[in-house]
Amino acid sequence: MKVVVYPQIPANRSGASNPYIQDFVNALKGRGIEVMNQPHRNPLFSLFPRKIASDVYIFHWMENVPDYKHGLLQTIVALWMILRIKLSKKRLVWFLHNKQPHITRHRHQKAWIQKALMRHSDLIVTHASEGLEVIKSQCPQAVGHSIFLHHPTKELRNHPLSPHPQTDILIWGNISPYKGVPEFLRFASEKMPSVHVKVIGKCSSETLYHELQQYAGSHISIENRQLTFDEVGKEIANSRFVLIPYAAESVLSSGVLMDSLSFGAKVIGPHVGSFKDYAQEKRLAVYTFQSFEDIPNIVASAKDQCINLETYRHFLNQHDWPHFMQDFISSLNKQSD
Repeated sequence: MKVVVYPQIPANRSGASNPYIQDFVNALKGRGIEVMNQPHRNPLFSLFPRKIASDVYIFHWMENVPDYKHGLLQTIVALWMILRIKLSKKRLVWFLHNKQPHITRHRHQKAWIQKALMRHSDLIVTHASEGLEVIKSQCPQAVGHSIFLHHPTKELRNHPLSPHPQTDILIWGNISPYKGVPEFLRFASEKMPSVHVKVIGKCSSETLYHELQQYAGSHISIENRQLTFDEVGKEIANSRFVLIPYAAESVLSSGVLMDSLSFGAKVIGPHVGSFKDYAQEKRLAVYTFQSFEDIPNIVASAKDQCINLETYRHFLNQHDWPHFMQDFISSLNKQSD
């Protein structure tokens, strides 16, 4: 089988390459599948090699195209590409990662692309059971060729946990406006004065960093920098919880959630998508909130709870990249029967 994967961005572009895509491509190749397109600074251009002969086109986050430079023109190109794929009788796969794009600009253009993908994909994959509800509400005819597959995981790689964690709540990863960090820090500064909160991550703008800085103090610390995975592991080992305060109206699944679990973290997140799925998973320690008002009670009741590393390991191994890709290819082949 020959496939094209979107987006493919050069890995050496600082901050631009999503590790999910590289892991996805590597897992495809591990199954003997040939990935035909190469990374490009503009990922849409990677779809246009003249002599490309692919069986399947696999799209991730294409609905975000309007945010790129010359967004309207690229939106037209994206819609034309979807039409070209269908007219050439190739198969189209779309991964629904979010209920809606996190960035609210160009709402109409994004809706055009999302509607085209939902209507014309041969297979739609979502990493949260709630994603199937989103598809049903927006395009009922697409439900029959939509599937839920857990977000792929990586093996347990926890550092020795500190018996006396210095951090109560850790927020880590790239910090963007939709992730709800300023809103939570405002709440924590007013309602959780005895809880130590640590934020480590590269802010998407200096304006956002300065907004966070106004909450820094004796129990809230902020570091505006990128972490290595080794640093993430050490920070999680010295923290009672990882908090992911994302905006519930857009999120379905989260790479930070899955990476945190791979480090043996107890995780708190919004009562949506994968967070809601995993809060019901007895092998994991995932807690959800309807509003920030729920978080102090979660911290108080579960702060001393110990996780079971063996049940974490079992879950992570069951849903790792090789198992995910096996299930994905099986579902893709069933659609072609």
